[in-house]
Amino acid sequence: MSNLFVKLKNYLKDNKIDGLYFNSTNEYLMEYNILELNSAFKLTGFTGSVSMGLVLKDKVHLFVDSRYHAQAELQIKDDFIVLHKVPLTKTLTEEFLELIPKKFRLGVPAKKISKNLYDIFEKNLSEKQSVIIPLNEDGVEVCDGSYIQERDYDIREISVDIAGKTIDNKIKALMRKYKGANLIITDLSDIAYFTNLRCFDFPYISSFPSKMIVNAEGAVLYVNSDLNLYSKLLKSKYFNEFYTDLTKIKNSDVYYQNISLGDYNLIDKSNNIAEGKFSAFKSVKNLNEIEHYKAAFNASDRALKVIEDMVNSDLILSEFDYSSALVESLYSHGACSLSFKPIVACGDNSAIIHYSSPSKNKLVKNGDILLVDFGAYYEGGYATDTTRTFIKGKPSKEQKRLYTTVLKAFLNAYHRSCKQYYDIDIHARKIIEKNLGKEFPFAHSTGHGVGINVHEVPPRVSNTPLSKVKLIENTVFSIEPGAYKEGFGGVRLENTVYAAKINGKIRPVSLSKYKFEEKLIDKSLLNSLELKWLKEWQDEYERTYLSK
Repeated sequence: MSNLFVKLKNYLKDNKIDGLYFNSTNEYLMEYNILELNSAFKLTGFTGSVSMGLVLKDKVHLFVDSRYHAQAELQIKDDFIVLHKVPLTKTLTEEFLELIPKKFRLGVPAKKISKNLYDIFEKNLSEKQSVIIPLNEDGVEVCDGSYIQERDYDIREISVDIAGKTIDNKIKALMRKYKGANLIITDLSDIAYFTNLRCFDFPYISSFPSKMIVNAEGAVLYVNSDLNLYSKLLKSKYFNEFYTDLTKIKNSDVYYQNISLGDYNLIDKSNNIAEGKFSAFKSVKNLNEIEHYKAAFNASDRALKVIEDMVNSDLILSEFDYSSALVESLYSHGACSLSFKPIVACGDNSAIIHYSSPSKNKLVKNGDILLVDFGAYYEGGYATDTTRTFIKGKPSKEQKRLYTTVLKAFLNAYHRSCKQYYDIDIHARKIIEKNLGKEFPFAHSTGHGVGINVHEVPPRVSNTPLSKVKLIENTVFSIEPGAYKEGFGGVRLENTVYAAKINGKIRPVSLSKYKFEEKLIDKSLLNSLELKWLKEWQDEYERTYLSK
C-alpha cells in the first residue's frame, strides 16, 4: 500500500468526509496536464489524459473510458486500486455516481472540478441524501507535498496573416455579442484564441497559464509575464490580481464557460450569472486559419514519410526507434512542439487505443502492423492530428480484411452525404459493425474538433445526441474510424478535415493528404465507388508530394 494512500485515509478522517474525488486535470481544467500536477497519476500510476477517481478508506477507484482500458490495465499495479473500464455507452460521471451510496459525504477539490460537473454531482447526491463538500485544496496534492514553481513564460503573438483577425477585432466581437457584460474567461485555449498569443513551454498545448476578464471597456489578461501587446482593448496584469478584480464585480451581467467551482464561487451573487459560449468563436476557422492549417498538415505529412521509409527498409527497429525518428522528423519540418505524445504501436500493442509508451524492446518485425498517431504545433499554435497504419513486410489475409474494412469506413464517412456530424459517425460505425462485428470493436467516437487544442468542443463527431448538429462551414475536426482486437492488433485511419462549402453543399475536405497503405488493401472488399474514391485519394498524394 502506497504511503500517499495511507496519508489520504487520514485526510478523509481529518476533513470528516467519506470519500475524496480526484481527476487527471489541473486548475485550468485542461485535458493535457503535466504528470507533476496530475493527481490521478500520483495516486494510481495511470498516465492517460482523461480519468476520474474516488478515494475511500479501504480502496481507490479509478474510472477510465474505452480509449484507455488496455493502457490502464498495464499501468495499474497496486491491489488497493479498483479499475472501472467504462464502456462507450456510458460516461465516466455516470459510472462514478453509481458507486456513491446513500448518506455519503463526498469531498471535491473546488479548483479542479468544473462548475457544471459539480452541479451534476450535487443534484445526484441530494437524491441519495448525500452531500458534496467543496474543499479549498486538492487532497492528493496536499498529501503528496509536491508543487511546481511559478515562472515567466515565453509567450509570443502570432501574425494576423495566420490569425486572420486582430486582437481588437476579436475582443470587439465578444463585446458586441455580450453587450458589455462581464465575461470571465478561464479556458486556456479560448484565451489563446482571443489574444492571438501562443506559448510552447508546456507539453501538448500551445496556450499558457492565465485568466481573462472582458467588460464594456475592454479586456484584461492576467498572466505572470511582461507582455508588449499590439492592442488598444487588451491590457495585462499579474495573475494574482485576477481574484481581487473578480470579487469586485457586482450588480452586473456575468457570463462564464468551463469555469472551475473555485473561480465560480468568487463571483459575487449580486450579479446575474449565466453560462456563455465563448468557445464557439474559435470553432469556426477563418480563411487565413484554414490556409495555415493546410501548410501545417503539409509539413506533418512530409514528416511522416520517415516512418514509411523505415517500415519498408530491411532494418529491424523498435517502437522507440520509430517514435524518436518521427519526433525528430516533425521538428526538422518546422514543428514548434508536439500536440500530443505520439502513439507508435506495433503488433498486439496497436489494439491499445491510446498506447503511450513506445518500447525499446518491442521490435517491429516482418508481418507486424505499426499504428502511428501523431500531431504537432507550428508557428500558429494550431494542432495537427493524423493516424496511419503500416505493415512491415507481407500482411496476412486477416490483417488485410481488418485494414480494408476500416479504410472502407473512412471513405464512406468522408464522401457520403452528411447533414450532421452524427451522420459521419454512423456511416463509419455501420460498416465496421457489419463487417467485423464484436470481434473487432470500434470503441471510440469517429472524431473530435481540432484547433488550438488537439481535442476541442464544438464540434463532436460521435453516435450520441450531442453530435446531432448541422455541419458548420469551416469547422475543423477529425474522421478516425478504428477497429481493435486484444492480442491481435488494431487499425485506425485518421484525417483531420475542414467543412467546406462546395457547389452549395457543406462537406469534409481533408487537410492531410497522406496515402493509405497499398499492401494492406484487399481491393476485392471495396465496391466500384469506393475504388474510385481510393484512386482519387492516392493520386492526390502523388500530385501533392511526389510531383514536386
